[in-house]
Amino acid sequence: MDGIKQGNTTLSQSIVANIQLGLPATVSKLSAKMRFIDKIAPALKEGGVIRNIVVINPFTIHASGIACSNRTSNAFGGILYVAGAVRQDMLIKEGTIYKTRQESKIDVDEIDDLDNQKKLRFIDIMNVYKLLDELMEEEEKPELVILDVPLLLERADAPLEERTDIVNLYNKCKKAILKFWEKYKEDIYPFNKNGVKIASVGNKKFGAVMFALSDENMKYIPDDIDQSMIVKMRDLMPKLQEVGIKRLMTGILVKRTRTAAFQYDGINKDSRLEPEELREVGLMGMHIKAGNTTPPLLVEVLGTVKDWDTSMLDELAAQIISLITFDQAKALPMPLWYAKYALKPIEATDNGKNRILEFYKVQARESLKNEALESIWKENLDLFEE
Repeated sequence: MDGIKQGNTTLSQSIVANIQLGLPATVSKLSAKMRFIDKIAPALKEGGVIRNIVVINPFTIHASGIACSNRTSNAFGGILYVAGAVRQDMLIKEGTIYKTRQESKIDVDEIDDLDNQKKLRFIDIMNVYKLLDELMEEEEKPELVILDVPLLLERADAPLEERTDIVNLYNKCKKAILKFWEKYKEDIYPFNKNGVKIASVGNKKFGAVMFALSDENMKYIPDDIDQSMIVKMRDLMPKLQEVGIKRLMTGILVKRTRTAAFQYDGINKDSRLEPEELREVGLMGMHIKAGNTTPPLLVEVLGTVKDWDTSMLDELAAQIISLITFDQAKALPMPLWYAKYALKPIEATDNGKNRILEFYKVQARESLKNEALESIWKENLDLFEE
């Protein structure tokens, strides 16, 4: 091509220029935020918002972890899915794994593509509750069960009413949760002091305890909080929001600590826990941090401030933290980590395609091609006609 080449600025030149010009301002902002976190952290600890946890040593416990996973593949105008849950039991005696056991549930089927993530979330929760139900029927129950799914559903989980397919799954999931807690609530801690502890761990609801530090919400915090913290938090809240709650929580929670606990449904009136029949049971939460590089985890248990006190929450936090044996970014309580590891076959791929679903898809396609199902249906119809 012949012509005049005018002056231009390439993308790479723009990137270099913006980095050179913007770096000092970015570093200055980050430094200011980090200094603020370092400044407020001691006050939060002294005020009771952050509590130290003592690791149990030697550690003896019978604990279980229940994890779930799913994978999908587009097929036949919708999607095929495989969803599974694994329960991993561990009997630990004085820090040594003495005995292990594993149970599992698997579900392979097809669903409509619309809102498939919500549908699979409900399927995962139902699989976990199936394993929980079997666990509670056993004679030798674990002392602690850790799940990677929420114990209850929330208002945000509710689907649109006109989507009948997902509404049916949603209602089925609520029914499974309600049935379990109605049947076994009195066998579960803290409603039974000798019962099984069931806790959910995750990384959501960051900073909820910070928003709970107000006069009207103090009744929903079972731990002792210095009253001066309420005034301080009122003044600091705009700055906290500017810093970012997640960054703040990561900064103030250090090795072997937990936040003050909070009754989530009390401080958040719009949460509307589901099933509705379990709202009065309550939902407690606290954040824990096991190691220097381990991320903060949210621990949730059923109950209210009337059911839980500081010593009970410290004991639960100590048990979960003691089960996190490695100080790594992806560390989890040991039974839950092994349960997640056992789900690898569900997640296995070959050239980017899920192995289980590819096999299932081929078998389904062959059955449709051979009209095997249609022949079976026709046989039944002929039988009725006779």
